[in-house]
Formats: sequence, C-alpha cells, structure tokens
Amino acid sequence: MTRRRTRTALIAASAATALLLTACGGSDNGDASDDIPGVDETTEEPGGPEDEPEDNPADEGREGRPDIDFGGEFEHIHESSDETDPELMDVILDVQGFQDAVAEGIASHDNERPALSYYIAGPARTATLTLLDNVTEQGISSIGTARYFNYGATLVGDGAATFSFCRDFSEVATIDFETKEVVEEADSDANPTLYAGRAEQNDDGVWQTVEYNLTQDAQECQ
Repeated sequence: MTRRRTRTALIAASAATALLLTACGGSDNGDASDDIPGVDETTEEPGGPEDEPEDNPADEGREGRPDIDFGGEFEHIHESSDETDPELMDVILDVQGFQDAVAEGIASHDNERPALSYYIAGPARTATLTLLDNVTEQGISSIGTARYFNYGATLVGDGAATFSFCRDFSEVATIDFETKEVVEEADSDANPTLYAGRAEQNDDGVWQTVEYNLTQDAQECQ
C-alpha cells in the first residue's frame, strides 16, 4: 500500500455528516450501489486506517492536474491499494482528486476552484456545489486529520469505472470559517463512512466522479 498526504480542510462530525448525506444523495441503508450501475462489482479486501504503509506520494506532480491549496489547516491522508493495473490506479488517483477538490472548496469557500470542474462532473458536481453552498452559508470549515482507505476500482465499460473507499473523520473538528474557533469537537467514536460511486473518463483522460453515495457503519470500513 502507499499513503499520500495532502493539506486540506474537510467538513466533519455528526452534523456535517448529515449535511453530506443530504446534499450528496447518500444512503445510510447499507446498500450504496442501488442507483450506480456496476458499483457492486468493485472488489477490495477490507482494510483500515490503522495500517502504516510507507509514504509514497505516487500521484503528486501528475502532468496537467490542477494545484489544490488547502490552507494548511488539515491533514488529508489517502491510503491507496497496491493496485498494479495502471488504468485502475489512474481511476483511484483521480477519485482521490475528487475528495481533495471538495475539501479545497470547503477550505476556501470558493466554488470556482479549478479542481471542482476538473475532477467532478454530472450529478456529483451538482451535489458537490449544493454542499459547498450549504457550508458557506453556515460559515464553517474543519481542522484535524481525515484518513481515506480501502480504495478499490473496477472497469465496467469503455471509459467507465466504479469505485469505493472509506473515510475516517474521527479526528476532524468543525470550526468557524472566520474566527477559526472550534464549534464542534471531533467525535472520536465516529465510524468511517463508505463512499461508492461511478467515474467516467473524459476526452482529456481524467476520470471524473459523476455519481456517488455514502453509507454509514458499512462492514467494508470496519
């Protein structure tokens, strides 16, 4: 496995989780694949954020990818699979870019950041912009450490793939965007959330996330 660290600010804790589920069309019924064709074909052995793989920023500096600035308030750790298929690895790295793009929008309160349209398209982009509008209206952001693990991807057709990963936000606190004061402490007992979705490759070769759902307390993330 490899682990990639980036600096970001990402929404967290129970109230923010509810916001994510509402804004992104997520499901908490334990089946995130209902509306995403092929998503249940993803195969990845369960893992966890307790794994300590060697740091290896495999995707940093990939040509043409937009710079993402998180403001230094948050540590974003991606633990990727040891996938050897180059195309599937590209899917995983661009899905990580999707999460980083959302986080940058939350950190900056700027819906025009280039990464948002670079990594996200279709219904996923609409949901993401709604989420960011809600975050801006509430005047919040986050600090702490978020971990992403158990990445998996499967090709399901020409230029299409499904993906899944787990997000651990148990060390993330919600802050006031202007004052930087903590308004909700991190929930150390929070279970990781399962993301499952679909990515499509655009004409520039970027795997853009077009659909995704969230499932709380999923077995894949335990």
